Amino acid sequence: MFKQTTLVATFSASLGACATLQPATPHVLGVAPAPVTFDGHVSGQATDYVFVLVPDANPATPGLSMKAGETIRLNMPGAFKRNEQVAVKTDADTNMVFTKGWPQAGVKLAGQYAIGYDAQSNAMTVKALTDIRPDGANAPGIKIIHLRGRTFLNPVPGDYAVTLEHVKTDGKVKAAWAGSIKVLEDAPTARLAPTNFHLPPGTNSDYQKTAPGQAMPHLLGLLLWGEAGSALNQVGIAPRDLNRYPRFTGGLLVQDVNGDKVLDPAVDKVVGGIVGAAPQGAKGQSAVSPIGADGKPVLSGEVLRSAAFPLAAGGGKPNPGLLAIQFRAGDKPGLYRPVFELLGGNSYTFTLEAVAGR
Repeated sequence: MFKQTTLVATFSASLGACATLQPATPHVLGVAPAPVTFDGHVSGQATDYVFVLVPDANPATPGLSMKAGETIRLNMPGAFKRNEQVAVKTDADTNMVFTKGWPQAGVKLAGQYAIGYDAQSNAMTVKALTDIRPDGANAPGIKIIHLRGRTFLNPVPGDYAVTLEHVKTDGKVKAAWAGSIKVLEDAPTARLAPTNFHLPPGTNSDYQKTAPGQAMPHLLGLLLWGEAGSALNQVGIAPRDLNRYPRFTGGLLVQDVNGDKVLDPAVDKVVGGIVGAAPQGAKGQSAVSPIGADGKPVLSGEVLRSAAFPLAAGGGKPNPGLLAIQFRAGDKPGLYRPVFELLGGNSYTFTLEAVAGR
């Protein structure tokens, strides 16, 4: 769902109360705003965070597994109050869900695990109903927990220690994590996050591979937000302008303000850019907006959410703020890691690979 470069994570020296001894050194628990909301990390808003158990988002890196009867406990700080207007559903992923490490890639809940809440410790729990293996339909395993559904409310701004345990069937702690949840006072002026809403559920546009000089099989996707959390629509990719924006070596993110669908940085609004990163000596790599049937670029807000999503969830409809990107590898094999950045906001790095002989 997120790369480690986007995470806000710190160590916490102490862990929450538990009936058994904790491991001496917990793993780092990465915590970041969820990629589907703008203000899930803002004071007074509904809590919407991801908790990263395995920081390597590469699908080739295995995630966690669970044996039947084992439990994951996410011990929320006491300052995060349960929203009593929202019920915790044991058999639905509305409150919390395991994911495989990229957006819209949940580990199936039905028949595999059950959600719970322990009021005494303010902990969300996930109990395995059967062995959850890191292969087959679950591959590469559990990497991220997404806490959502207005289940909690964010407290006043600050940093809050949070802990998580993987508890065996005998009550002993198998592994532990510790980190920090950062709550902001106000929403940022701009934000972007990776998404795969334009692709069938479970498809990952990050970590794709292709031959040198060829386009990646899937379009990349980003959700864009502007002032006050409004969807940032009518944005596409324009050629770079190194005189005005020397950092953005891979192109500019430009909002078409006059509606002519000609992205001109001299006339339209530059809202961000792309920092290119490629194998040494590589040429020909590019990130561009896809071209529609009318021969013009498809801009953010015009991109359709995949029809494989339910109609009630927006399947087949234009997705506000969704920017689709066609990436072509250069002529050298190796990793291409373009960084997409919004002015006054954050950035995200995709990892794409050109493989000789593919």
